[in-house]
Amino acid sequence: MRFLLISAVLLCSNVVFGQIRVITAGSVVTETVCALGDCDKIVASDRTSLYPAHIQSLPSIGYRSAINAEGILSLQPDLVIVEKDYVDEAVLSQLRSSRVTIVSVEQKYTFEGTKEAIRGIGKALNRNAEAEQLIAKIEGELAEAQSWVAQSKTTPRVLGVHNRGTALVNVAGEKTFADIFPFVGATSAIKGVQGYKALNSEALIASNPDYILFFESGLESLGGVNGALKIQGVAQTTAGRKKQIIAVEGIKLSNFGPRLGEAVKELTLLLHPEIQKQ
Repeated sequence: MRFLLISAVLLCSNVVFGQIRVITAGSVVTETVCALGDCDKIVASDRTSLYPAHIQSLPSIGYRSAINAEGILSLQPDLVIVEKDYVDEAVLSQLRSSRVTIVSVEQKYTFEGTKEAIRGIGKALNRNAEAEQLIAKIEGELAEAQSWVAQSKTTPRVLGVHNRGTALVNVAGEKTFADIFPFVGATSAIKGVQGYKALNSEALIASNPDYILFFESGLESLGGVNGALKIQGVAQTTAGRKKQIIAVEGIKLSNFGPRLGEAVKELTLLLHPEIQKQ
C-alpha cells in the first residue's frame, strides 16, 4: 500500500518548535497537521483546505497555479508544507532562496503511504509520539472495519463518482478515492481507468454497479438521490433501480489521511447494511 512520500522534512535548527508559523497547501496536508495537534501554528492555507472548518477563516494563499511566493512570504512562515506538484516549482525555489523550510508530500491512495506521511510531517513538527498514536488509532479503526467485512456475505460492485452538479460528472478509477473499495469489502464497477474519466452512459449501464458513491457535496449539488437518478444511465443500473445511491464527506473519503479509518468504517456500514442491523 502507498500514499504520501516525504521529500523534505527537517526544520532549521534555530527555529523554536512552539513558535513556528506554518503554511499548508493541500487538504490532506492541512488535515494531518491539525490531527497532530498543530492547527494553531497554521497561519494560512490554500483553497482546498476546508477541514477542520476553522481553517477557512485563515488567510488563503490561493489555488495551484495562482499561488505565488510573494503572498506566502508576506505571511512570514517558518515552514511551508505542500502536496507534491500542487505548487509550481519556481515558487518553491523562490521560497527556499528566502530560507523558508519546505516539506513536500506526494499524495497516494494507500495506508502505507498514509503512515509515511503522518510520520514525516510529525518529524517536521516534532510530533513523533503524536504521529504514532494517530497511526495506532487508524490501524484500530481499519481492523474493526475488517471484522465487520468478515461478517458480510456480499461483495458489492461500486462506482465512485466525482461531480459538480450535472456540468461535470466523472467516474473514479485507480489512484483516486475508489482505491478505498478493497478496505470496505467491495470492488470497483469499472476496470482499467486511471484517475478520473468523464461519465459515459453506455459504459455506466454496462458496468451495472450495485451502489453509486458520491461526495456529500456532489450529491447535494444534484438535489439528492432523486437528482442522481436523472443522470443518463443511472436509473438503468442495479444501484439506480434499488436507489442505492450513497455519499460520504468528500475530504474524508478522498484524502487517505488522518480520517481514513473513519471513512472506511462509515463506508463499510453503508455498503453492508446487514452488518449495521446486528
